[in-house]
Amino acid sequence: MTTVYCLLSGESGRVYAGTKGNSVFEARFPPSLMLNSGDYNGDGTSDIAVFRESSGDWMIRGITGVNFGRSGDIPVSGDYDGNGTAEPGLFRWSSGLWAIKGVTRLYFGSSRDKPVPADYNGDGHCDTGVFREGIGLWAVRDVTRVYFGASSDAPVPGDYEGNSTDTIGVFRESSGLWTVRDITRLYFGRSRDVAVPGDYDGTGTWEAGIFRPSSGLWAIRGVTQRYFGGSMDQPVPADYDGASRDDIGIFRGSSSLWALQGISRLYFGTTGDIPVTR
Repeated sequence: MTTVYCLLSGESGRVYAGTKGNSVFEARFPPSLMLNSGDYNGDGTSDIAVFRESSGDWMIRGITGVNFGRSGDIPVSGDYDGNGTAEPGLFRWSSGLWAIKGVTRLYFGSSRDKPVPADYNGDGHCDTGVFREGIGLWAVRDVTRVYFGASSDAPVPGDYEGNSTDTIGVFRESSGLWTVRDITRLYFGRSRDVAVPGDYDGTGTWEAGIFRPSSGLWAIRGVTQRYFGGSMDQPVPADYDGASRDDIGIFRGSSSLWALQGISRLYFGTTGDIPVTR
């Protein structure tokens, strides 16, 4: 089970924008939106899917379309019941509500927090967790509460040991520092890079990785460097072909283009949609 990162938009990240009434609101998030899984039918392959925040619609290509959520909700899909299939989920930052379709509804966190769903205890279930950037607090429901990181750090939890358990980690975009709790501390990347860690070589262990929007560079530590996409694109790494490794991919919201390197090129969604795949 892995956590996924999908770029939303800005400085140490981009800006998640929506509308309330006739006004536009913006909420700053880490460089990546975290999703625990994007396999919505349990076949071991990531599905192309989008969340339309304006209407609360989830559209999963070739599988289903459901209405779940509303304007301002943050998608947090994952396998919360351990059945190998991701469920649409949302975090309502205004109230701390977590709503997982068909599984649970609970309150955890607040408007100061960023949702960081992942499997932090290795039991095969996605755990509800939040990162409070201002003080470096990680709170994972029924698992742990620790302080790790500092203001402006981007949370990058993942399976960096290959033991099927996600570990707390942060990426400090201003200096390129990666710190994974009790595992490693290294420098990889630079200012304005977007963190895209994952298992790109199929070893079962995550590698630090960055996407550089200014040039389209993907650099995966110890694995590869290549150019794919650009400043208008959101990186969407995931296992699109079922090969048990992450593939390089981008979503271009302006044209609804999905380009998956070496696999496919197709159109799905529309301007303003948020990719919710892994």
